[in-house]
Amino acid sequence: MNGSTRNISRSGNAKGTSYTPPSAERKLEKKLAAAERDCHLLTETPVTGLSVKVNENNLGKGAMIVHMGQMDGFTAQLAIHRPIGNIPSEVASDWALSNKTSIGNLIGQGNPFEKKTQQRVGEIKLALGLKTGTLINNDTGKVCYPDGTIREQMLARCRDLHDIHKSVEGGKPMRPIFVYGSTAVMTQEMNYLNALANSPELKAAIDTETLQYREHETKDPITGQSQVTMKWAKGIPPAQLPIVLMEVITTGHYDAAKWDQVKVLPAQKPDPFAVWGYKEGLIPQDRIVELSKYLDIYAKLRKEHNVLLPQGQKAKDAETAEQKAIRLAKHEELQQAAKHVNNVEKFKFKLPEHYIPKVSVKA
Repeated sequence: MNGSTRNISRSGNAKGTSYTPPSAERKLEKKLAAAERDCHLLTETPVTGLSVKVNENNLGKGAMIVHMGQMDGFTAQLAIHRPIGNIPSEVASDWALSNKTSIGNLIGQGNPFEKKTQQRVGEIKLALGLKTGTLINNDTGKVCYPDGTIREQMLARCRDLHDIHKSVEGGKPMRPIFVYGSTAVMTQEMNYLNALANSPELKAAIDTETLQYREHETKDPITGQSQVTMKWAKGIPPAQLPIVLMEVITTGHYDAAKWDQVKVLPAQKPDPFAVWGYKEGLIPQDRIVELSKYLDIYAKLRKEHNVLLPQGQKAKDAETAEQKAIRLAKHEELQQAAKHVNNVEKFKFKLPEHYIPKVSVKA
């Protein structure tokens, strides 16, 4: 090398021994990279000479793309969007910031610990129910209530009735779903759930089992980059967000006095691993039996009606007058069945009230 300094161009080829200053293109690339870092970090320092353009609705409802650059070069593109791979601590009012190129890699990531955590928490709850005697195993290994009723069969029946009720026009489905069962089923299910909700042992076990799930952070698997949650933007409605973004990026700070008043903060998303307790309600058994009967009738007629529906335009064109008359008659029966459900469900009742008990776990 004879002590000389070799300059390597961006293409990687040797160009001689003299130093060549960065080109205007290279300088711009560096400025854009710095601007992008500043936008990611949202520092309190404005970016001198930064131009910003916001395109709305590029990534679904409320999402937008921010193009940044200097010298009219909009090459740095960032995505403002709802957090991808939400966890229970996040709410629908959150906003996150990512490189536009990372969005495709972030979508579909999910939380790899979710399914396993759900399985383990379910196993822990079941074990505690059997330990406390609020659930038992029968001779065939089926999990039952103390009176011998198979729990999953009864809850499946309640779930079916609830789903049918939801499909009835004008229907008013009730929750929790176990209110569609007998009084004995409701009482035993609440005994089991309350035993769980008031157990320090269960709370400690759930805290341990859900740790990885709760601490998981969705990242771009290619670059390893995380989403940047913009805490100051939480609650800003989509209509105002572009204006606020422009102001924050170009001035370097968020004006809380000006923008906090437009925020809308909906209720926090329910925690899938929260353990609810229940205060007893008042559900007249005879009315539930009657309601169940008419829900079954409605479900049967709906199935028969759906079979008669022509599928596709060709089938509609080929439908005869007789077939149409039969279909319309069945539809009238279905409407009458819905009216019966609407009439029967008009009874006085008090649903069980759910709550999360305060359970302390000793260290």
